[in-house]
Amino acid sequence: MQKIGYYRKSGELFLQNVSLKKLANQYGTPTFIYDSNLIKKSFHLLKNIMDPLNGKIHFAVKSNDNLGIIKYINSLGAGADVVSIGELKRCLKVSVKPEDIIFSGVGKQKDEIEFAINQNIKQLNAESIEELKDIIEISKKFKKKVNVALRVNFDINAKTHKKISTGDENSKFGIIYDDIVNAYKLINEASFINPYGLAVHVGSQLFDYDVFFQTFSKIKHLAIELRNLGYKINNLDLGGGFGIDYTMKNSLNFESFSRALNEIFKNEEFQLSVEPGRSLIAESGILLTKVIRTKSTNLKNFLIVDAAMNNLIRPTLYNSTHSIKPLKVKNNRSLKKYDVVGPICETGDFLGIDFNLQETKKNEVLAIMTCGAYGSVMRSNYNSRPGAAEVLIFDNKEILLRKREEIDQLLKLDMIPNF
Repeated sequence: MQKIGYYRKSGELFLQNVSLKKLANQYGTPTFIYDSNLIKKSFHLLKNIMDPLNGKIHFAVKSNDNLGIIKYINSLGAGADVVSIGELKRCLKVSVKPEDIIFSGVGKQKDEIEFAINQNIKQLNAESIEELKDIIEISKKFKKKVNVALRVNFDINAKTHKKISTGDENSKFGIIYDDIVNAYKLINEASFINPYGLAVHVGSQLFDYDVFFQTFSKIKHLAIELRNLGYKINNLDLGGGFGIDYTMKNSLNFESFSRALNEIFKNEEFQLSVEPGRSLIAESGILLTKVIRTKSTNLKNFLIVDAAMNNLIRPTLYNSTHSIKPLKVKNNRSLKKYDVVGPICETGDFLGIDFNLQETKKNEVLAIMTCGAYGSVMRSNYNSRPGAAEVLIFDNKEILLRKREEIDQLLKLDMIPNF
């Protein structure tokens, strides 16, 4: 039986049967490592909830757009949810079927809409009346039928970090409830639009049962209201945003989501879809980083590592906490409180504050946990730092998914003016 998730052997961290120390030596640091077994476990946990309701899972590519990750999750049976032409092209490159792709996002440009329509994707989720008019115009131009769902803003407090709350009327997302009937009338009268249903997504890192229940109740009641007006409503895209515990104290579960889903939709005949990202991929990812320097002041002990906010921006952007573990536990060392910080010239460049770790020395490697989602995908080249390598552990073997960027690659993108 294959192991799922990290474990220790003689104090050393492993994924499946692969030593993370070996990977750090082979690929260098910083490097992201993903566990295929943990991705598969998370996927089937959600699939077992969706299958009795004939629901479909579409992986939110924005959470991790690595081609190998998209291909692997698609092989498990997931479609894709994309928010740009770049993400759409990534999915097509690894042979995700167009009919399994949903195109969401608040800022689709005309060329993106044209491309999506000509690829015959499953559906476009329209987020404004203006966007809707563009879709109608383009579908008429190409004389091609396109499935369109309306993303509704129900003004719901998602009870999450304000930067990832997307369901209240202060946010840029979705069409407000008061405009939906007129919007549906608009697509129903358009020659080349197939009114496909409704969509909703109220935020990310959601745990609260009341948020799920309120969201699902409102979209169901709106669908019934539209049906009573004579409109065909079969498909409901319920979004994603299912939360995980970054402290790793609690294992992944979809209990609140599952309870609300079944209470609202168990005996209904809607075709349901969900768009998880973080919940499928976050726990599978580990960022390996080497200690460059140790440093102490009168107030703090610092571990200065070679990973930085350009590799993992979540702690800086959201003040989030990722568990940090030594690659090898050494029993003869005492605990010490550290700030784990990167080399970038920003005080906000940190990976962990006030972490109790075994006494750690220069050149030793740390593992930053739960980095599979919104990790490498949010990378930058700030301070001219290249992106990290990415490796998938599959069937007890490592597969290089993305080569480490090189400085020379970055320099080639710039054009030097001839002054």
